[in-house]
Amino acid sequence: MRVASLVAVILLVLPLLVGKFWAYQLGLYALYAAGAVGLGLCWGQAGFLPLGQALFFGLAAYLSGFAFIRFDAHPLIAVVLMPVAAIAAGVLAFVIGVLIFRRRGGSEGAYFSMITLALSLLGFQIATSWNSVTGGFDGLKGIPGIPGLDDISDVYYVSAGALLVVLALGAWLYHAPIGVLWRALAQNERRLLLFGFDTNRLKAVAFGISGLMAGVGGAIYAPQQGIVTPQLVGFGLSADLVIWVAVGGRGALLGPVIGTLLVGSLSSQLRDRFAYWEVTMAIFFIVIVLAFPRGIAGLGAPLARFLAARKRAAKPIAAPARAAIHETPRLAIEAASVAVGEVTLLDRLSLAFDRAGIFCVIGPNGAGKTSMFNLVTGELDAAGGRVMLDEAEITGLAPHRVTRRGIARKLQIPSVFPDLAIADNLAIALWSGRASALALLDPRLRRWTSPMLAELRLRYPFLADAARPAAALSHGERQILELAMALLTEPRILLLDEPCAGLSPDETATVIDAIRWAVRQLSGAIVIIIEHDMALVKELAQTVYVLHNGALLADGDVAAIQASAAVRAVYVGAEK
Repeated sequence: MRVASLVAVILLVLPLLVGKFWAYQLGLYALYAAGAVGLGLCWGQAGFLPLGQALFFGLAAYLSGFAFIRFDAHPLIAVVLMPVAAIAAGVLAFVIGVLIFRRRGGSEGAYFSMITLALSLLGFQIATSWNSVTGGFDGLKGIPGIPGLDDISDVYYVSAGALLVVLALGAWLYHAPIGVLWRALAQNERRLLLFGFDTNRLKAVAFGISGLMAGVGGAIYAPQQGIVTPQLVGFGLSADLVIWVAVGGRGALLGPVIGTLLVGSLSSQLRDRFAYWEVTMAIFFIVIVLAFPRGIAGLGAPLARFLAARKRAAKPIAAPARAAIHETPRLAIEAASVAVGEVTLLDRLSLAFDRAGIFCVIGPNGAGKTSMFNLVTGELDAAGGRVMLDEAEITGLAPHRVTRRGIARKLQIPSVFPDLAIADNLAIALWSGRASALALLDPRLRRWTSPMLAELRLRYPFLADAARPAAALSHGERQILELAMALLTEPRILLLDEPCAGLSPDETATVIDAIRWAVRQLSGAIVIIIEHDMALVKELAQTVYVLHNGALLADGDVAAIQASAAVRAVYVGAEK
């Protein structure tokens, strides 16, 4: 709040300090900064880079320009239509995001970036060739100004006000749960999917909001400048926005603003005074990026962390309870086959888990254990057979939809969100299956707690160190953190893939204790463990399944498995 107030005061007094010419220049770059903030949201928060951000700035500028020309005799109608132009840019960005990210498993960053670049080039081509509508290469001219704003200072304050609105929206979203999810998405998309969040939709929403922010700047640009040219939708401005965000710092809300105002102002001054201004700006950009990878705003990161650590903790809020398990779930894998190319991972595998308790799945490396989990969670497609949960088939469902049916998974290598605080890692697990899409806009959800979370923090005190980043934890602590996250979803079926991998004997004993405790807490749930550590299997397993070459080799209690000649033959190498 103090930072926001300081920014508002600076923007208000700037015209008094720098004069009217600079106020005009800063007002123009404030509009560009609105687009840069949107780019920073996608690139610095959600982890994907749009290379065609100018498309949405320019689209809103054209729409706004059309409105002011069409309603020249009734300018107030045009003023009312300015937000519509910005919203149209945001809707287009969202639709583009949905189409690009619709593929299962998401889209690679480079794939997305190149498509947005191509769309920007296409927009430039349309703007230059559609003469009857856009004015062609010369653009729309003679756009009337906003009525009542005749002084340059007035124009500046409109631009500054628009930028403040964009920053206020950004500050709200960054602090809200959806902002936490965007940062988690950038660090570990698979983990977020396995918590039941539709990561493709999260990316599309981020892109839509970034388009809206750019649209706010573009909608005001048209009446402010009186002209809209194709360059506003082209690659040149898109590239400038990327540079400004990189220099200012894509990870901080104010970074894009700092980069735009600083680099933009320097460029405008050097352009008419120095023949080699482009070379100078290129060298400046290279130096800043190499010396300050997080941008200029990154220099304030230690202070921001210090202030965050001193911030008083807010009162916790009880999270909604998950639906109680009234009957034991049933998970069945029926004659499932999975192949990747010529390699068979599962060969008509059939398993049934139809009672509460702990089941262990063992077998040599390559037996198909993890592939079985990947099939259940929707990360692998079945070439044959099916997976049934209760009476419903879940074969082929997207991973986030499988999770929403009450299946949680802990991965073999600890999979957390390393740059997020422990509190945010745990909060994401609490939101899984509990928070609606609209609720993710409510910052109060970050204060959610539950009886299980309170108990976990008592059992494992490091989980109560809320501000500590997950990256600072030891391997064993990360194993516990991920297990705690899986437990907080209160699943009906819990899948644990080698939960003791890489742990010392003491840490293994801690995990075994945690699993026993979890089974008591999740009364009626099924826990399925893949494990090579036979000490854990002997301690926990009620039933053991042995896989070999993607098929079921044997099943029974620990004593029966140890006595099996077929199992001994596989493990001692008598069979291949």
